[in-house]
Amino acid sequence: MYALDLDFRRPDHGTSWIGAALLAAALIGALASGGQYMKLADRIAAETAGIHDAAKATRKKTHTAASNADPQTLAAELKSANEILIRLTLPWGELFASAESAGTPDVALLAIESETDKRRVKISGEAKNLESILDYLRYLKSRPTLADVYLQSHDLQKQDTQQPVRFVVNAEWKLRK
Repeated sequence: MYALDLDFRRPDHGTSWIGAALLAAALIGALASGGQYMKLADRIAAETAGIHDAAKATRKKTHTAASNADPQTLAAELKSANEILIRLTLPWGELFASAESAGTPDVALLAIESETDKRRVKISGEAKNLESILDYLRYLKSRPTLADVYLQSHDLQKQDTQQPVRFVVNAEWKLRK
């Protein structure tokens, strides 16, 4: 075995110029990056403030334009907005449940059309026979959401091999308050 000779007190030969130059270059780069970051942060803050100011000015213009607008135009817009609100708050789920939950496999619904201003509903469908349609009408008449239910039209589809009957039912849509 050989003896291991470790000397932790090596004589200092001085710092190398290359290491000092690299350290100086790294410090200069870090300072330049920090300065650039600060400039960009200030620019972002200024742009954000400009956006907020523009939004505030737009809101103010909209408010003054609405207050200076023609009363007839405002009344028409208000009426339109109220109609949309009424349509959105209607109990559509109850209407669909009433029309679709008849539980008769002989009736297939094709369309449900609503005239909300007249509170009328038109239900189009197809049934295997006229008796199935009459059963469906009795069912609809028993539903609390519908009133004044009647068969508007029916037509035997002779060109189809099963000869289904297409029908249209009209009803009044009861809206619960």
